[in-house]
Amino acid sequence: MNTRNWIIRISLLVGGVVLGAGGVWWLRSPDFMPSVPKILPQSSINTSSKRHILYWASPMNPKIHASHPMKDNMGMAYIPVYAPSSRAHRVTGLSINPRMTQNLGVRIVKVQNRQMGHAIHTVGTVVVDENQVYAVNPRFSGWVEQMYVRAVGDSVQKGQVLAEMYSPELYSAEQEYLIARRSQGMTADPALVAAAQAKLQLLGIPKDEIAALAQRGKAKQDIPLIAPASGVVEKLNIHPGSYLSPQTNPYEIANLHRVWVNVAVYAYQLPWIAIGNPVRLHLPAYPDRSWKGHLHFLYPTIDPQTRTVTARLSFTNADGKLRPGTYADATILASPRESLAVPSSAVLHTSQGTYVMLRENDGHFLPVQVALGPEADGWVAINKGLKLGDQVVENAQFLLYSESQFQSVKARMLGTNDAPMNSGQAAVTRDRSALAPESPAKTANEGMAHMSMGSSPHD
Repeated sequence: MNTRNWIIRISLLVGGVVLGAGGVWWLRSPDFMPSVPKILPQSSINTSSKRHILYWASPMNPKIHASHPMKDNMGMAYIPVYAPSSRAHRVTGLSINPRMTQNLGVRIVKVQNRQMGHAIHTVGTVVVDENQVYAVNPRFSGWVEQMYVRAVGDSVQKGQVLAEMYSPELYSAEQEYLIARRSQGMTADPALVAAAQAKLQLLGIPKDEIAALAQRGKAKQDIPLIAPASGVVEKLNIHPGSYLSPQTNPYEIANLHRVWVNVAVYAYQLPWIAIGNPVRLHLPAYPDRSWKGHLHFLYPTIDPQTRTVTARLSFTNADGKLRPGTYADATILASPRESLAVPSSAVLHTSQGTYVMLRENDGHFLPVQVALGPEADGWVAINKGLKLGDQVVENAQFLLYSESQFQSVKARMLGTNDAPMNSGQAAVTRDRSALAPESPAKTANEGMAHMSMGSSPHD
């Protein structure tokens, strides 16, 4: 019985010694001891991760740096910030796949050369070209017997008969011409015939009508009024039975194949413009169409009420769409010269400057700051920042620009900072299971000892 008890006691003693030795060994292991960090050479870190860690940044404030992995006083682990590698993606701009480009409706245009200048936008009124106005005035007195053109606005053609009138004066001149030719059957006196013919010509009778009179041998009682040019009737001052004299103006015809547009130009704009500058015209009734013309004349006086100068623009009007009296919007391209240009919709105006989204060959979109020049007809000149043939985004550029700015800010927060780091400094790593809780005072003091409070954002 005693022997059995001794064996039991000796077994318990041996087991206790073994358990105690194992517990001491386990307590002294590095995995359990958080206060003894494991120091590894820098080359080992680079070999395992293949990326060089610049520092660790606080997740709550990226400006707070630490030289080793740690936690803040809220228990959140610091984020490692790596140095940029040769295979790292560019941190400026944005790369999107072709499918996403199509879904966003991205439209690409090329930078091209265009005639650009100071675009002077003004308004005016379409008027008749005064060089294309013709008056119909008889050179003899008489009465209107018949009218063939009776209303203002009627269209007439050159040589068309407008009306017929009876003139005793002209009828008598025709009789004298015929008498001079016949001279009672005897040979006519050439001097009398020439005088009678000259009288008819002075009364406005053309030579072909005189030849027809000589062939006919009989004077006509009704004399036609002929339209001198094609156009529309602007004024009509006669009626059937009216008496006409050389002082009256029965018809006034305007040819509308070319019209003028009178616009107002401010005095400070006069140094920019010159006669012959190209002009583009738009009518509210035809929003999808424009007319090309030129600056024809600048009036020598200034309107004392509006303090503006009237500029006369000239346009062809073959189809008659430019009707006199119509209000029009005109754009005078002053001091035109050829320069690089992009659509105005491709330009982004921000508080930092003016940008366009440049498309590169590998599907990468990069915001590029540009210097703008004159703007006209939906295009704006580019003085600096782009070259001929560059591809820029015409629409959806705001989405791309915003996304690229977000990616840039994100990259700066996560560490494309090129801040120098001592290459001889050892990197301290800590196993995730070894992060045992520590006292708040100790954690705060240790963290402050290894932090770098950056006074400037890492841009």
